[in-house]
Amino acid sequence: MTRQTSIEVINQLKDLLNQINSNEYTESLAVLNESSIGQHVRHTIEFFQCLIKGSLTGIVDYDARERNLLIETNLLFALNVLTEIEHSVATEPNLYRTLKIKVNYGENNFEFIESNFMRELVYMIEHSIHHFALIRIGIQENFRHIQIEPTFGVAYSTIKYKQEILAFEN
Repeated sequence: MTRQTSIEVINQLKDLLNQINSNEYTESLAVLNESSIGQHVRHTIEFFQCLIKGSLTGIVDYDARERNLLIETNLLFALNVLTEIEHSVATEPNLYRTLKIKVNYGENNFEFIESNFMRELVYMIEHSIHHFALIRIGIQENFRHIQIEPTFGVAYSTIKYKQEILAFEN
């Protein structure tokens, strides 16, 4: 279920990106503190890339992102990378393999936290949805012609809660 949900999240982003053009993708938006949709997409993609790379080495370091400007400036390239990530997630052979997550909250002090690929997929889902919410705000404020799915950028727990409230009211 978690693997499939993470793939659905990736596809939500791909579906949205297929509706925008390159200028919309790279435009600095005041409502996003002058960042672009592309910058939020790059950030989201690179977290997935860190996890995939870490699944091969056993150590995941989310601070060691490449910060590849091509992802944030080239819409087609970003879509292709998302397809690669989707394939990697779909074919990961050992979802419960132990991983060490490298964290560094000081200048030179770091530690390793034990996790596994599946637990980190949960993090990827939540982290992605957070950035999707920001992307949603940018689109709603600047590109009103783009159709956004009602659940894009909304946490699964919020969707479920709203459904329960509606069911209770009816």
